[in-house]
Amino acid sequence: MKGEITHRQEGVRKLMGSGGFDALVLSSAENIQYFTGAAEPSIHACGSVIIPLNGQSVLAVMWLDKEAAVEEAKEVSVQVYTPDTQGKVITKTLQRFGVEKGVIGMDDLASEYLGNSLKRSLTEAELVDATETVEGLRSVKSEEEIRFIRKACEISVEGMRVALKSLKPGITELEVAAIAEHHMIKLGSDTMKHDIIVASGFRTRLLHAFATQKKIERGDLVSIDLGSVYHGYCSDIARSFVFGNRAGELKNAFDILRAAQDEVLKELRPGVSIKELESAALKAARSSGHKLIGFVGHSIGLQVEEHPRLQSAGSSHPDLKIEKDMVVAFFQGSIQAKSNSGIRLEDTVLITESGAEMLTVYPRELFSD
Repeated sequence: MKGEITHRQEGVRKLMGSGGFDALVLSSAENIQYFTGAAEPSIHACGSVIIPLNGQSVLAVMWLDKEAAVEEAKEVSVQVYTPDTQGKVITKTLQRFGVEKGVIGMDDLASEYLGNSLKRSLTEAELVDATETVEGLRSVKSEEEIRFIRKACEISVEGMRVALKSLKPGITELEVAAIAEHHMIKLGSDTMKHDIIVASGFRTRLLHAFATQKKIERGDLVSIDLGSVYHGYCSDIARSFVFGNRAGELKNAFDILRAAQDEVLKELRPGVSIKELESAALKAARSSGHKLIGFVGHSIGLQVEEHPRLQSAGSSHPDLKIEKDMVVAFFQGSIQAKSNSGIRLEDTVLITESGAEMLTVYPRELFSD
């Protein structure tokens, strides 16, 4: 693991050099784990990693977390602070690296919690957003990361299995979500990194239909979107279930969505652009006379949704190409006929030398009673 952390820090320093950064201040759990190897949630809750262009990186933590940080973190020195001195300790660390007048990149969380403090104390420094730069480095996975994601996918498949098995009229969406989450935790999952979506009836058409106390009724379409987390690494899978005689009514929309997913799966390989993936999906949907709503998908790793997103509109890198050992999840969308059908179908795949390997190996069908 020590060698892997060294490789990651060397990689980000190359990006810093080309991007004009003199130092990075990163506070998200994902960045702390990625650049130090520390997986302890308490360290993630309050810590920050400072990476200078030159010099040893520093992990700044609450004084009570020092012992855990020293034990878990690799290739960093550990600095401690109290609740009142976090900004001061990080400022002094940056001053020690001689970047008071330099360009300091920050991720979103560091900007939110430390931005004002650093602006006041480092008046000649330029603080800039480095979130996408750092996430881009994380997009290509190591062998160890792929192994963790594989395990997370195996667990999420079992979570989906028990969730679908639990469905019956009268059970609430929250009960289904709790059954799936409990089962995945028993199989080794960490805390979920996004709430489980269990949407039924009219709620399937909502974008973020996290489970509620709504009871599932006969005749409902039920969409489930979940993912386990293993050693901090995420998975993503979605399936749909319909009660009663509505299966025939919805099967056409589901078949179109699966055909569009199949087209993207055929195109996924190193060197293909995000625009090409979008085009394949949209073409498959249009050929049936229907519209694909939402967007193709997203990269996945230490976060459920990472850069690059598989969406060219609004992207700062619309011509970005897929690389070997990326892991992506798709679709994030549904099929629209007269309205949003509410059907979901999502899987996690690994980009290989020649194509894509399905990691969430579970039947891709519209389930029914």
